[in-house]
Amino acid sequence: MQRLLYVLLLLAIGSPCNEAAQPVIRLVDFEDVAVTGATANRILGAIEAAEEQGNDLILIELDTPGGYSEALQDIVKGMLGSDIPIVVWVGPSGSRAASAGFFIMLAADVATMAPGTRCGAAATIYSSGEGKEDDVLLKKANNDMAALLRSIAEHRGRNVEKAEAAVFAADAYSEIEALDEGLIELVAKDRDDLLAQLQGMEIKRFDGEAVVLETEGASFVTTESNFRQKLFEFLATPAIASILLLLGMAGLYVEMSHPGLVFPAVVGALCLILFFFAAQQLPISTIGVLLIVLAVVMFVLEIKVVSFGMLTLGGTVCLVIGLMMLVEGPIPELRVPPAVVIPSALIFAGLCAFVVRLVAKAQRSRVVTGVEGLAGTTGTVTEELAPEGKVFVRGELWNATVTTGTVTVGARVRVVRADDLMLTVEPADSRPEEG
Repeated sequence: MQRLLYVLLLLAIGSPCNEAAQPVIRLVDFEDVAVTGATANRILGAIEAAEEQGNDLILIELDTPGGYSEALQDIVKGMLGSDIPIVVWVGPSGSRAASAGFFIMLAADVATMAPGTRCGAAATIYSSGEGKEDDVLLKKANNDMAALLRSIAEHRGRNVEKAEAAVFAADAYSEIEALDEGLIELVAKDRDDLLAQLQGMEIKRFDGEAVVLETEGASFVTTESNFRQKLFEFLATPAIASILLLLGMAGLYVEMSHPGLVFPAVVGALCLILFFFAAQQLPISTIGVLLIVLAVVMFVLEIKVVSFGMLTLGGTVCLVIGLMMLVEGPIPELRVPPAVVIPSALIFAGLCAFVVRLVAKAQRSRVVTGVEGLAGTTGTVTEELAPEGKVFVRGELWNATVTTGTVTVGARVRVVRADDLMLTVEPADSRPEEG
């Protein structure tokens, strides 16, 4: 009996200890994502949550073409100041840590890659993708980013020369080259292989503290993105931002051409508000916006000016160029893709042409209401027209004058025109006047 109580006591004491000893790893999914102000919160939010909950390790699974330097520097600052060790794994196979992703990889306590991945190509480029080698601003930007990379590589004990070459010469490295050149610590084919190699590894933190990693039997937790974060990332993409701007312009255009509909104006205003919200995270080109506004102005003028379609054609060209210049991203993934530009411009131009046609048709149609709408209608003479008298038209008595001769009571007449409250009529059996 005593032996049984002793075993139960050991189990009661040992179970909490075993649970507490199980390492907890916070997993960050940063695969197929560009580095922007919106997506940076995936990493920064995970670091904050890991520190609050006392997690043992942060694992960032990385696959990115790069992104904005401002968002990159926020991420690097958060990683270097993290109280929790951070491991970056560039994977799965086929992934890359290019441009800004190279900085994120080197900023980690442990940098790892999967077979068939690559990293580097971290040279600074202009938003337009162009820049001469002797450009002073380009040199300043490259030197500044190279200095940041040098500082990271030196503190992490990685190859400074090869890290700098990724900036100044835009060098890129396979996982084998990165391992041989001392840019990463290990190559792991998958997550299980990575945890097995990390078990018991002693690392040196950025502040010089030595830490031994424990990953055996680890459990994973993730930082769930709330609706606001997901909406923020969705809106802060060049394609969605451009569509929002077009929808906003289209709504206002329809309201201006058909005043009183209200609904298009409400939808247009809402889309423009969302566009301005997204523009806070994207480098929106002022020239691009002005070209799009100019296109809308040309479409509006098409209603007022007979240009035989030249204004519509000019507006379409301005719209295409404006959309292509709208977002000045440093990489193709952060610009409005042609697959969005061409269809959007054609649909918008087609909508405007359709509205112009409706307006022109309405202007050419005969008025059928009010006094102006009496022209061409027929009525009955109630008081002899000699040449003036009275006629009964559309349920009302009107003063009338006949164009020629006299018309007796009861005869049918046709209204030629209306001048204030006096109708000019002619016998209904005669041909109507031209025009």
